[in-house]
Amino acid sequence: MGVSSLPAPLDLRRRLATEALGCGLLVVALEGSHHVAEHLGASATEGRLFVSLSCGAVLACLLWVLRPLSGAHLNPALTFADALGERTPWREVPLYVLAQLFGCLVGRLVAHRMCNEPLLLAARPPAADGARFLTEMVATFGLLVVVRGCVRTRPAAMPLAIAGYVAATVWFTDSRSLANPALVLARAASAHLGVMNPLEVESFVAAQLLGAALAVLLFRWLLGGAPRPAPAALETVVFECADPGPAHLAAALFNTLAHPERACAVAAPPPSASEAGAPPAVEALMKDLHLRRAPLRDRGVPASHYVLIEVAGQAPGMDARVRERWSLPALSLTDDTGAKALQAALRPRILQLLARRGWERLHVVSNPTPEGPRALS
Repeated sequence: MGVSSLPAPLDLRRRLATEALGCGLLVVALEGSHHVAEHLGASATEGRLFVSLSCGAVLACLLWVLRPLSGAHLNPALTFADALGERTPWREVPLYVLAQLFGCLVGRLVAHRMCNEPLLLAARPPAADGARFLTEMVATFGLLVVVRGCVRTRPAAMPLAIAGYVAATVWFTDSRSLANPALVLARAASAHLGVMNPLEVESFVAAQLLGAALAVLLFRWLLGGAPRPAPAALETVVFECADPGPAHLAAALFNTLAHPERACAVAAPPPSASEAGAPPAVEALMKDLHLRRAPLRDRGVPASHYVLIEVAGQAPGMDARVRERWSLPALSLTDDTGAKALQAALRPRILQLLARRGWERLHVVSNPTPEGPRALS
């Protein structure tokens, strides 16, 4: 896939919405296939075939489409395992899980309305026992083995491998939650007899998280002695501007959106500036956006890329090694409005630069070992 075809990285809110959307569509596929099988009078064997084919195909499609946007975990167990592997920040885990649970519950309601079924919970005695606990643990353990193995050896095959394994779990286990804690909660909200009781949720989720943790620990041990590939050299981008402010904001935005192991940005202070800092309005905007100030350029450290930001009305050119020139309209950085206008003008250009060079935070191009479940499902 070419770099130019990759979508821009999404902020956290949009990634959470993507997770909720994917989980909701997965539940709709699961429940819709159950309903169609019953409507057609399918036998138990034929019903399982309906579920495995529909869920496997829909999951593969969702992974291909949503993976570049949010990572497409679509599963709290994978998010949990990703955090254990130190690839997803722990502070994002509760938000991802809540989005996944919300998406599954909404998908449940939509599926029940589509199938003209009751929306309320049904009171049934719990049926959880040691065998079902072991079933959920083994199914989730196997899923994480497939995930971790694909991350290490076959990243391109990840969507099809995961979808194939999930479809197969319908046949070799009695679990109908597809090794997904969010689907456990959604199925507990079903009015179908014999699906799942709300009192079973805790034991099923515990079994799935235990299976995920065991798989993570297993792969840590298996790969503990394996040599790690040498990381790609960190490239430095220099932002320069004759006026104080644009280079500081551009470098801070770049460091927020770029993959931290591939590229970083520094700001070159204007030679005529009495102070090295940005105007107060720009500093206030960076604080509101939770942007960390980029370091100032050390001319003794070589850089790989130079961007000159030219504002209308300022003197041309500063550094002869400039590789890019960005022309901006005249902006007043004395107030909040001007600072926001500067941010709006810089952000799309930075996203284009990241996509062109393959430096996006969510899309590491030509990396033989992409990030864990963040880049899978």
